[in-house]
Amino acid sequence: MRREKPVAVVAAVAPHSLASRLGLQPGDRIVKINGKRIPDLITYQMEEAQEHLVLEVEKENGEYWEYEVEKAESEGLGLSFTAAVFDGIKPCRNRCLFCFVDQMPPGLRPSLYIKDDDYRLSFLQGSYITLTNLSDADWQRIQELRLSPLYISVHATDPEIRVRLLGHRRAGEILAHLRQLAAWGCHFHAQAVLCPGINDGPILEKTIADLGAFWPHLQTLAIVPVGLTRHRTGLTPLRLFTREEARAVLKLVHRAQERFLSAYGSRLVFAADEFYLQAEQEFPPLEAYEDLLQLENGVGLWPLFKTEFQQTLTKLAGEGQRRGKAGHFTVITGTGAVGLWTELRRMLTEVFPRIELAILPVTNHFFGPEVTVTGLVTGGDIRRALAETPLKPGTSLLLPQVMLRRPENDFLDGMTVDELRARVPHPVKVLPVSGEVVVKTLLGLEDD
Repeated sequence: MRREKPVAVVAAVAPHSLASRLGLQPGDRIVKINGKRIPDLITYQMEEAQEHLVLEVEKENGEYWEYEVEKAESEGLGLSFTAAVFDGIKPCRNRCLFCFVDQMPPGLRPSLYIKDDDYRLSFLQGSYITLTNLSDADWQRIQELRLSPLYISVHATDPEIRVRLLGHRRAGEILAHLRQLAAWGCHFHAQAVLCPGINDGPILEKTIADLGAFWPHLQTLAIVPVGLTRHRTGLTPLRLFTREEARAVLKLVHRAQERFLSAYGSRLVFAADEFYLQAEQEFPPLEAYEDLLQLENGVGLWPLFKTEFQQTLTKLAGEGQRRGKAGHFTVITGTGAVGLWTELRRMLTEVFPRIELAILPVTNHFFGPEVTVTGLVTGGDIRRALAETPLKPGTSLLLPQVMLRRPENDFLDGMTVDELRARVPHPVKVLPVSGEVVVKTLLGLEDD
């Protein structure tokens, strides 16, 4: 529910900034700027750009202060906030057949059950929206500010299929909505989450063709397989793609890429890494992903990681970095990435044979064994896998940061990294999704 009187709660104040010199502190609440309520970070950034500011601030102790500021237009205040929207997130009004939130087990922290469909977060943070819950005022604001790019969950352009997928009577208006955005000069990225037998095959072919016609306003389209957990009691029966079905999707995507590359100079549509794993097919070369604009959607992550890994190995070997003393490491991963890590380990051993890298695939009991992606591995399942797998003394555990949620920095089941460290007899190193960082960590060159 949206608050009637939005306030921006300060999370941090940059050192030596205007806000620091004014005496603003974390926990302070910006009530108004120049007499205006500030509903979100978009409005805040527009008001902050003024040369003369009057800030109305409620301090943590309840005192109400007013500040007058004269500054250059380009100078910011130096504030960051606890959220990007200050009047509450616009909630999702759909009943999507494949909604992942509906498949979450009970008893987790409340933030994991929030269904947002907020166009402001789409613009500010790249979250995907469906356009089904926008008011006339929302559309007017998008037009006036030319908010761009937006990230839009299309899933299907066929009206009946999209209504079925989203469970919303307005879902079938998607092409009209996209035409309106294009007419205003807005750009957007799109995604289609595919459910076998519903929006793949000819429906997907139509979706790609319809969306391709919006180029250059459409910048990219990601094709993503549906994710299912074991917590689907009372939900519409769905299943995962078979290997042959995944291959059919990739064939369709690759054919469309050829057309778009010839017509537009861009492939425009890209399949998620998970489709290549399900199809048991090789990934395209990294350059085929162009500007990697759909990384957050799992498109091109593995090709990028592999390229970084291989290039760093080659560079360090060429620089004579063979000092690597013998080391024992175990990388923790989802079951779907075992083959990929096996390939990386072979590359590592060829160049640095004294480094031992074991691979620990973690079966996902929390969400169900059909969930194989690394990002959904939980702390409890890691503990279980470690209890069942003897490791050499002195082994360091490499934990991909993608398993951890921000800002809490814990696993989806609520276990923190510190709790995991306290329960396992091995050092745990949390690493970003970077092939370069992983190689340097294996060689003891983290600070180089």
